[in-house]
Amino acid sequence: MNIEGSVTEKERSLLNFRILDTEPEEAYDELARLAAFVCKTPIALITFIDKDREWIKSAVGIDIGKREIPLESSFGAKLISDPEEFLSVFNPKSDKILGVNPLIRSIKDIDFCAGVPLTDLGGSKIGSLTILGYKPKDLSFEQLSLLKTIAKQIMVLLEQRKDPPELKAPVIDFKKYDAASKPQTSKVNAEDEDKFTTPQDNEADTVRTVIERDLNKEYVPSISLGDKDLSDWVNKLETQSKQLVLLCEMDELLQAANSDQDIFTIIKNYVQRLFPNTSGALFVLNDPLNLIQDVVTWGEGIRSEHSFGPEMCWGLRLGRIHSGTNSSKELYCQHIAEGDPFNYLCAPLSAGSKALGLIYIQESEEPQFDLEYESLGNSNKQYILSTIAKHSGLALANLKHREKLGTQAVYDSLTGLFNRRYMEETLKRELSRVTRKKNPLGLIMADIDHFKRFNDSYGHAAGDALLRSLGSFLKEHVRREDIACRYGGEEFVLIMPESSLENTRMRAEQIREEIKQLRIWHHGSLINSVNVSMGVVVFSEHGNSAETLLESADKALYRAKRQGRDRIEIA
Repeated sequence: MNIEGSVTEKERSLLNFRILDTEPEEAYDELARLAAFVCKTPIALITFIDKDREWIKSAVGIDIGKREIPLESSFGAKLISDPEEFLSVFNPKSDKILGVNPLIRSIKDIDFCAGVPLTDLGGSKIGSLTILGYKPKDLSFEQLSLLKTIAKQIMVLLEQRKDPPELKAPVIDFKKYDAASKPQTSKVNAEDEDKFTTPQDNEADTVRTVIERDLNKEYVPSISLGDKDLSDWVNKLETQSKQLVLLCEMDELLQAANSDQDIFTIIKNYVQRLFPNTSGALFVLNDPLNLIQDVVTWGEGIRSEHSFGPEMCWGLRLGRIHSGTNSSKELYCQHIAEGDPFNYLCAPLSAGSKALGLIYIQESEEPQFDLEYESLGNSNKQYILSTIAKHSGLALANLKHREKLGTQAVYDSLTGLFNRRYMEETLKRELSRVTRKKNPLGLIMADIDHFKRFNDSYGHAAGDALLRSLGSFLKEHVRREDIACRYGGEEFVLIMPESSLENTRMRAEQIREEIKQLRIWHHGSLINSVNVSMGVVVFSEHGNSAETLLESADKALYRAKRQGRDRIEIA
């Protein structure tokens, strides 16, 4: 590694900060903890690169003994010699340099090391903010941005360690008084000497008066332009740090959301916190109607319509954030109501190329006097809203995907009834419940008579139509507490909690007769009605477990088929 190009400046910077070999400080530990939290890693370090060592100022998530590491095996030295502003190393123990790092070698199962440099105002890289973990990971853009912001916050702390500027006495420029010091001639009468002073005396008095005033006045040091820039920089970093922390919090909550309503509430809460003094709304796409409709609003005086076509929004048409300003009303979206010009943002929610909705925010109509206020046209504001929209769109898409997978795991795709796997799990659960309460449980197993002949006569498409119709019929003609399932092929199971044998038999008979009234339309033709055979069992008379009950029901069903079909048999 070659880091000598900035050694002199780096050493001078470290001496100015007076940070080396100081005791641990809570302020630095807090920033290290924040870095670990943001990046979801167990360990974080703040280190500085001296002439021949990497010295550790703060370490969270690990107990360290010696607080320095030889430079030749230092991650920080490797980081600051890299031209990039971020370095990530997977499996650092196999790295040629880090493999002999005593700290890394002491951590069992360590498999990830990453960091950003600590850079002073002069551009010298003097240290590292490092995170370590037990499994390789790629940091998100937001995590990396916040890591860099935390590194800048560390530099703010270091700047505060410097000696305060010395109070210097005012410098008096005597050159401007040269003219007053030069001899001048003037004629006066002797008797007037006591009345008048010479011009030289007058000028000398003027010089003495000014000098005495300058020397005796109280000196109040003024803030230099550099100090003001630093103060503005600190305030900006603090604001950005808070914003990025909120974005990370929001993303974490969105990933844990279990419903659309959870996502809507999270978006509303964090948009309000990140965009105070604004009003807005969250819109989602109603696919069947092809309309964008609001699902939650905040603030007052929303200037957008509550429901509109996607083509009426520039943001949705462009597929990116759109800024409407009070100076370009001709570019306002069509869903904006008529009125005085104002500033607003439309950020589309999308997953891939599919639009899912829209986040709309508008500036308050009240004038802003807050010095920290940023208009919605500010690029940082637009970046924040774009990030919110991106994470929100992904959260909605992921939720829909999980719901689809959940539906596929529970429901039969053809009939819409619960599938066999769900039926078996539910039967076990219901048996456990009725056992505790000492209640009965009825079970009906049904099979369509001559289904193969039906398929051969009308085709498999007609057979599918029959199964769909029977599935719809069962969903509409069972009690709310009953569980109707497709057992497989043309077989169905109906679980009836707390139903006695007699009630189960009567219900089976009613269903068998009503199924005969079903009429199946296929390609414009009416198909003859169908019949079903049924086997009826009840817990615990015909079995004490899910397996034995299903076995008993299956035997009763086939006995019904052997005895002529279109009938019910009790096990």
